[in-house]
Amino acid sequence: TRIEDGDYLIVDSEDINPVNGDVVLSIIDGMANVKRFYKDEENKQIVLTSESTYDFPPIYIDQSDDYMLNGKVVQVIKKPRT
Repeated sequence: TRIEDGDYLIVDSEDINPVNGDVVLSIIDGMANVKRFYKDEENKQIVLTSESTYDFPPIYIDQSDDYMLNGKVVQVIKKPRT
């Protein structure tokens, strides 16, 4: 399900071991982000992609970055239509 402005997310804060393709809530340099998670073993980095990859380039995280994983998105509740 595509996450859109106004949607509500349920995040499992105990699930901090995502697999490739999971949507995660993380903090990068003090800013909250909801992105799709990919671990790039070859380059020893994490790649976070946006649902709208055409609008926002991927974020590349390595060990020197201020990065904290807060949990995995387990459900998206769509904004009610009025």
